[in-house]
Amino acid sequence: MLNPFFTQGTTGEQNLVQDLINEQLRMYGVDIFYLPRKFLTENTVIREVVQSTFDMALPLEAYVDNYDEYAGAGDVLSKFGIESKDEVRLIISRDRFENYITPLIQDQSNIKLSTRPKGGDLIWFPLDDRIYEIKDIEYAKPYYQLQNLYVYELYCELFRLEDEVIATGIEDIDNNLIGE
Repeated sequence: MLNPFFTQGTTGEQNLVQDLINEQLRMYGVDIFYLPRKFLTENTVIREVVQSTFDMALPLEAYVDNYDEYAGAGDVLSKFGIESKDEVRLIISRDRFENYITPLIQDQSNIKLSTRPKGGDLIWFPLDDRIYEIKDIEYAKPYYQLQNLYVYELYCELFRLEDEVIATGIEDIDNNLIGE
């Protein structure tokens, strides 16, 4: 039997849970930068992105879910040499994304989706000074506590530069790709 002192989903209870999650992210998380992808050209037949740019870097707090080491396959010897397959899982607040990031990017040209994080966007992780690409987003984890969703879990892997242009105006991010 459920606790009779909680109504299991009122706005007040949901706001309390969201505020507690936001506070925990600020206490136990790390500062990251979210870089939304802008599509410059796209192949219309198979919807393949031909050219994109990253010219915004927005600070956000995130909790590192894999705390003991990187996930993924680590360093792998392939036919192209040694490749790093490091992955990191980050948890960010839905409320912070929707109320802080979305208003800053919703009127930008060439951004496909501004209401939530999306695959292909980048994360600059300052603790190891590396850029990660968002590969997958878990939208419903934990699953509907008090009939609401509070966080996004981002599955990110180390970014491999191809034809993208990264010019955010933040030297620590921009020089990351030219080897300085």
